[in-house]
Amino acid sequence: MFSAWDWAIVAAYIAGTTLIGHHLKGKQHSTRDFFLGGRNLPWYAVTASTIATTISAVTFIGVPALVYAADGNFVYLQLALGGIIARILVARFLVPLYYEKEFYSPYEYMADRLGPVVGRITAGMFFLGGILGQGVRVYATALVLELITGWNLAESIILISVFAVLWTWMGGIAAVIWTDFVQFFILIAGGVAALVFVSGALPGNWSTLVEVGQQAGKFTTFDFSTDPRFAFTFWAALIAMPFQNVAVYGTDHLFVQRLLCCRNRHEAQKAVLWSTVGELVPVLMLTVGAGLFAFYQFNDLPADLAQLVAERGDRIFPAFIISEIPTGLKGLLIAGILSAAISSLDSILAALSQISLTMFYKPFIRPEAGEVHLLKVSRLLVIFWGAVLAVMAWQFSASKLDLVTLAFSMTTYTWGPMLGLFLLSMIARHFRVAGIGRSVILSIVVVLIINEPEILNPVFGTAYESPLLAWPWLFPIGTLCCVLAAFRGPLKEV
Repeated sequence: MFSAWDWAIVAAYIAGTTLIGHHLKGKQHSTRDFFLGGRNLPWYAVTASTIATTISAVTFIGVPALVYAADGNFVYLQLALGGIIARILVARFLVPLYYEKEFYSPYEYMADRLGPVVGRITAGMFFLGGILGQGVRVYATALVLELITGWNLAESIILISVFAVLWTWMGGIAAVIWTDFVQFFILIAGGVAALVFVSGALPGNWSTLVEVGQQAGKFTTFDFSTDPRFAFTFWAALIAMPFQNVAVYGTDHLFVQRLLCCRNRHEAQKAVLWSTVGELVPVLMLTVGAGLFAFYQFNDLPADLAQLVAERGDRIFPAFIISEIPTGLKGLLIAGILSAAISSLDSILAALSQISLTMFYKPFIRPEAGEVHLLKVSRLLVIFWGAVLAVMAWQFSASKLDLVTLAFSMTTYTWGPMLGLFLLSMIARHFRVAGIGRSVILSIVVVLIINEPEILNPVFGTAYESPLLAWPWLFPIGTLCCVLAAFRGPLKEV
C-alpha cells in the first residue's frame, strides 16, 4: 500500500534534509563547535528546533489517538497552560544564570554552585530520563514503519536509529538544529495535509467534522475535576505541569543545549518565549483525531488494520494514512512522522554525547586530551548512545500504556529531582543544603511507590493495582521531596 512514489518522497526528504544540515552546519574544529554550534546560531532556528524536538512522533501519532478513543476529547490541550507559564519563568530566571559563564550544560552550572558530585548526579539522571523518554519516541515511530513496510519492529527501530546517528555524527548540534528547522515545516505541513484530507473526505466536509465531534463531546477542553488520579485536568495543568515544563526547558540538556547555542542571553530568552507557538501543534493534531473519529463513523477500517488498531489504539492515524491517503500525500505524511522522530532522536544523541564527554570522559579518563581527540570521542559516543536508545525502544514494545501516558510517565522519576537540585543550586549562596544524594534517592523512591504501589503489596498485604496519583502530580512531588530533604536553613553570618 506504500507505492514507489511515496518512497521517492520520503527518500527526497531524507536526502534534502541531510544536505541542508550538512551545508549549514558550519566548521567543526572543536567541541565548542560540535556541542554549542560556536554559540552563533540565530534564535529563530533554535526556536524551530525546540518545537520540532518537543513535537515528537508521540504527539504526531499518540495525540490523535487520544481524541479518537471512545471517551476521548480535547482535555490534553489544558497541559499547554503549564508550558506557557514555564517558558516565562525559564526566560526570566533561568536563562540569565546559564549565560553567567560559558557553561556547556545545566549540570555544569549546578556543579559550579553545589560541587562536581552534584553535577554528575544530575548528569546521571539526565542519562536515565533521556533514555527512557526518547526510547518511547523511537518506539512510536517504529510502529509506523512496521505498518507501512512490513518489516518487524526491531528492523524499524534500527533504521530510525541509524539515520539519527548519521545526522548527529555529520555536524553536531549545528547540523541537528538546522535539520530540525527543516523538519519543523515538514511535520506542520504533514499535519495540515492530514486535516485537509480527512475533512474533505467527509460528507459535508468541515461542518460534518464539527457536528460529529460536538455530538460525541470530542471538543470538550476543560476538566475541573479535583480527583488527582486524572491526568488531564485544569488543576493538574495549572499547578503540576509548570514543574514538569520548567524541568524540561530549564534543566533538561536536550533543550538547554539549544539555548546555549544562541549568540547571547537575550536571543536565548527570545527563543524560549517564541517556542510557545509550538503549543498550536497539539491543537492541530487533536483536530486530526476528531476528524478520524468522524471519518470512521461513515467508513470502516480494512479488517487487517482494524485488528491492529484494536490491539493498540495508537495505530489509528498510521492505519488511516496507509489505507486512505492517496499516493504522494501518503509519502509526505510519513516524512512528517519520520521528521518528528528523528528530530527528537538526533537531539538526544547530541546531548547524551556532550554530557558523557564533559562530565565523565574528560575529567576522569583523558583530562589532558586535545580538541581533535575529544571531537573523535564525541562522535563515537553518538554511536554508543544510538545503540542504547534502540535497545530501550525495543523494551517498550511490551508496554500496554498509550504512547502519551508512557512517554510522560517515564520522565517522572528524573525531572522532579533534577528540578529540585537546580532550585537548590540557585539558593545555595544564601541557604545551607546537605545530604543531596539521599534527597535524590528519596525523591525517586517516593515517585516509584506512587507510580508502582503494587511493590508494597507483599510487604503490607495491600492490593494496589494502579498509580495512586496521575503522573502530572509526580513532578511537583519529586521536586519538593528533593528540596525539603536537602534544605538545612539559612547560612549563618560570620
